[in-house]
Amino acid sequence: MIIPTYNRGKFITNAIESVLRQTYRDLEIVIIDDGSTDDTRSRVAPYGSPVRYIYQQNQGVSEARNNGIKQARGKYIAFLDSDDLFLPHKLEEQMNYIKNHPECKFLYSWYYKTNAKGEIKLLRKNVACRNQEHLQYCLITRRLGIRTSTVLIHKECFEKAGLFNRNYWRSQDWDMWLRLAAYYSGACIKKPLAKYVLHDSNVSYVGGGFRNEIKKAALKLYGWDQGKLEELGKKYGADRDRKKTY
Repeated sequence: MIIPTYNRGKFITNAIESVLRQTYRDLEIVIIDDGSTDDTRSRVAPYGSPVRYIYQQNQGVSEARNNGIKQARGKYIAFLDSDDLFLPHKLEEQMNYIKNHPECKFLYSWYYKTNAKGEIKLLRKNVACRNQEHLQYCLITRRLGIRTSTVLIHKECFEKAGLFNRNYWRSQDWDMWLRLAAYYSGACIKKPLAKYVLHDSNVSYVGGGFRNEIKKAALKLYGWDQGKLEELGKKYGADRDRKKTY
């Protein structure tokens, strides 16, 4: 599993510990440090094996994830943002699902949003799509927002879908899910398996960014036009991303 990080020394040990507490034990931890200038290296050093620490010059999160994919030795790839946390049963739940559904190539799940103190503020219940077309529609219309720290992906999927686009410094994860959905029907585990920790230094993804460019590329990849979107809107439009607050 891959943890990309940049100047998140105060969070990185919590992320690592959440992986080491996994009930599923057959894993490796690859940390890609994207040019940190804080104390990230010294905080990671005491862990030794099974943590592999790889430093690279600052190139952005997409290249950090891509480097991690190339360095990973396992059959499946999981990502954990360095300020997020896995729940202890995360990987076991997903690997059990894969065992029972060998045709499944990538998974995502529900997740909690917490504050910096770890207090749960919201349970995000993502859509469990009916089929591949439904997944594509929910992604392209943003009815479905997949949290990167919830995914599990067969490594071979990146051979078809490609790696993360280094030119996108926002919404690069959305671009990846859209490309994966062109080839694979992702499945949702309807349980919270990770925590998205909200804090003062979260990167904000509010705003247009590269969304228009990404959406245009996805429409071309799917062979859809506005008419097709309207048709699918009638077919799937009632399905919404749902969330519950506490």
